[in-house]
Amino acid sequence: MTRNDRILMRRFLSCLLLLLVPSQGLARAALPPLTVECRAQFARTANHAGLVKLYGARNVTYENVNRPEGEVVKATVLFAKNPRRRLEIEWFDDTRRRFPSTITVFGENNRWVGPLGIRNGMTIQEVEQRAGRPFKISGFGFDGAGAGHFEETLLASLPGGCSFRSNFEIETDASVQALDRVNGDIEIDSNDPALLALKPRLWIYTLSYPVP
Repeated sequence: MTRNDRILMRRFLSCLLLLLVPSQGLARAALPPLTVECRAQFARTANHAGLVKLYGARNVTYENVNRPEGEVVKATVLFAKNPRRRLEIEWFDDTRRRFPSTITVFGENNRWVGPLGIRNGMTIQEVEQRAGRPFKISGFGFDGAGAGHFEETLLASLPGGCSFRSNFEIETDASVQALDRVNGDIEIDSNDPALLALKPRLWIYTLSYPVP
């Protein structure tokens, strides 16, 4: 190979590299942002096939998922092996995997952002700001603990026709006296000082549609 040939080869490889780098960047940017609302790919008309097309077959599975009290249901799961990106969708029509019934995002470090910018790991004060006013939550220490009740808040009626539900967790290493103030079959104001002292944070939320 002559000197001129080597120069031409280097130029060719440099041009090829410039072409490849942007295409790889576009491939990485092709996945939509981790935003879940009652619209677009998560609208009431959504289906499994559409999610596969959007997120890629290797990022969308259909599998058993666990629910409270030992229940196991079938759901489409996005990014099943990544706790920070995992999202579960149950369907009204399981056979054709269409018409979402419940969309679940759980785990304090999960990065999916829901309606009004809500995400897991937020303090109860941050959720209250987005809800527009204080709300009630269920007491702790039993099934359904820390469930938010958002009647008369901005979360009570979302565009797209779905309902927002959530649960908070508290610091459980607090004193018995502090826990007794928030445990049991009671409702607590989200701005109650006894509750705020236990630093409640959002750890799971769902978007649910009515039966089509």
